[in-house]
Amino acid sequence: MKAVEIFMIRKSFTRNSSEAIRQEAEDMINEKHYKGYRLINVDFDVADNAGYIYAFITMKKPNTY
Repeated sequence: MKAVEIFMIRKSFTRNSSEAIRQEAEDMINEKHYKGYRLINVDFDVADNAGYIYAFITMKKPNTY
């Protein structure tokens, strides 16, 4: 069983996409935290020439060492 899980959120790069992806990432982190996950890292990235903004969220699964 892997102790770490990585989640990815992808949004089209538009006018308010940075705020929208930040809010969606925050909501997901809060939801997973209530299920026992612990946050390790959050990284936001803009793909060149693809028109997308990504959020990569790394969390430790509950009851793992």
